[in-house]
Amino acid sequence: MRAFFYVGLILCGSLAAAQDMILDASGVRPGPVRVQNINGGLQVEWPDERGRTWTAQFALEPRKPLITSIGVSGKMVLSGGQAFYRVETGKRRGGWDAFFDFPPSAPEGTRSFLGEFHPKTARATTIGERVVVAFDGMRLGIFQGEIRYIFYPGSRLIEQQAAMKTQEQDVAYFYDAGLRMSAASDLTAGGTMNSEVSYFDTQGNSQTIVPPYGSERHPAAVRYRALAARSAGGSVAVFPAPHQYMFARDYTTNMGYVWYNSWRGNISMGIRQWPDDDSPYYPWMNAPPGTEQQMRMFILVNDAPARATLDGVLRYTHADRFQKLPGYVTFAPHWHLAYTMQAKEHGFDWEPPFKPAMKAAGIDAAMVMDFHGDGHPRDTGQVRLEELKDYFRATKAQSGKDFLLIPAEEANVILGGHWALAFPKPVYWLMDRRPDQPFMTTDPNYGTVYRVGNPGEVWEMVQREGGFVYQTHPRTKGSTGYPDAIRDTAYFRDPRYIGSGWKAMPSDLSSPRLGERAFTTVDDMNNLGLKKRMIGEVDVFQFDSTHELYGHLNINYVRLPSLPSYEHYGDLLDAVAKGDGFISTGEVLIPDAKLSGAGDVVTAAVTLDCTFPLRMAEIVWGDGSAIHHKTIPLEETREFGHATFQWTAEAKNWKWARLAVWDVAGDGAFTNPVWR
Repeated sequence: MRAFFYVGLILCGSLAAAQDMILDASGVRPGPVRVQNINGGLQVEWPDERGRTWTAQFALEPRKPLITSIGVSGKMVLSGGQAFYRVETGKRRGGWDAFFDFPPSAPEGTRSFLGEFHPKTARATTIGERVVVAFDGMRLGIFQGEIRYIFYPGSRLIEQQAAMKTQEQDVAYFYDAGLRMSAASDLTAGGTMNSEVSYFDTQGNSQTIVPPYGSERHPAAVRYRALAARSAGGSVAVFPAPHQYMFARDYTTNMGYVWYNSWRGNISMGIRQWPDDDSPYYPWMNAPPGTEQQMRMFILVNDAPARATLDGVLRYTHADRFQKLPGYVTFAPHWHLAYTMQAKEHGFDWEPPFKPAMKAAGIDAAMVMDFHGDGHPRDTGQVRLEELKDYFRATKAQSGKDFLLIPAEEANVILGGHWALAFPKPVYWLMDRRPDQPFMTTDPNYGTVYRVGNPGEVWEMVQREGGFVYQTHPRTKGSTGYPDAIRDTAYFRDPRYIGSGWKAMPSDLSSPRLGERAFTTVDDMNNLGLKKRMIGEVDVFQFDSTHELYGHLNINYVRLPSLPSYEHYGDLLDAVAKGDGFISTGEVLIPDAKLSGAGDVVTAAVTLDCTFPLRMAEIVWGDGSAIHHKTIPLEETREFGHATFQWTAEAKNWKWARLAVWDVAGDGAFTNPVWR
């Protein structure tokens, strides 16, 4: 059941009785972003990356569009701007970490709300070098809060944010956002519009279209999650936080995450989600009661044509490509691609559609996990052995000097939850055995064959063959309750059970970071005295180059001088097991990060690169009984920065510590723990 409550985007309830907003600018400090009350409006001035001064004018009269104008050097790039927001809400079942959930299937159904905006006060505040301008009176059904615009000096990037809270319990939701702008010069005879919207299509080709006549919001499947529109004085682009907005899915199909329309003198663009993807698990986002959900969308303004503005958007994600770093190999595990079964059908010289997409994303090495819903993993005879032989042949066929495909498996038997197993070389093993079958045999075609029936046999095989295990998607999905349920077992405490996977799942926009569940898991395990690490994992199914892949990715930067050959991929797995490197979403890089301790003081020395302005760094440590955070604000950093920092934390009785750095879009990079 879905009950719709379309309450409209209303500027005020009674125009005749509307009062001008009360402006509080007492929180503004001298700095590169200036705020003034001029001619009854709020004016923000800030420098861009070239030192030019941009000006944004906000109306303090509720009956007028909130953004009067934004421009530079006498050019009006944006005028008559008004935020658009829509949410759909449902019931979270199974707890905040649940992935196996689909809110529309709950008996309570879902509700849909458009934004109401009745501003009475405006507030301007300096935070570091930045300025936040906030307007109260925003309502989205069960959510209440304010609209914010955040200005970053040295940038043409503006963050639009609906900062909203709900007191309802167990809320799952998603939001659409947008910006409506005046485009009076595009209005032609008969009420039609000749506006232009530009984007890159899913093949990466630049496209410019004239939106069709009509009031509908048209969804578009685009690459890089961005749209740009021509304006009288230049162009404006909109785009979401690249990873934070893409809540976890099993599939990466590009369903069209942006929208546009051009109608009656206005042009609108925005970002959007879909209620479902016709799969049983589509969990939406979490909104725990009382938390501030920051529903953000980014705006990039430019006094240049739309293509130049889109190219500017691409810089924030390096055009959706993980950057090469000297002395590092990029490694991405946990893909369910059913590759072996397809290679058997198409031939082993067939290039699977995932390979060019992975290479385009800057992935040097991928560890795939076939036979997870395909093949015959529980077979106890020749079928299983022949499929493994084909698996090794197929992965070797796709490996070369610049790309490595490593065979592994995600099992869901014997050890508890779901767990990934990788060996440094091809190993033949069966996940079950009959009582009359021995643990080990020698086969004339396959060599040593293992048949495992209990944890002891699994672990003997792992130790004999130098394998590694980690808990995939800990505390959620098929690993709900794990690794907690096995933390006292001998095999989990063994160093070859290296830890657990990290992925941005679930989604909670009140957090400044991604992947809280995965961090809490590894922190808890280390506080128990277990030396466990994280492995950034992807966990998606089949895809090709048209998919929205990057938004669902993270990467392991593994310290190695070069990519090993297929015959020596064990060298890469050894480095992964040692935690030698860092994990990143791509926008923040920490190629030189060291944590050290002297007594009860932990010191972090880091050299970093970022695309978005940074939000904060944090040193996290445990003393065996509690987990502690020291947050280092980074609100004076600017976009596309390169810097070296040294931070310290008083960490009494620390046992382990790790470092993380996060930007304003929720992107980040972090190290694995070090131990005292």
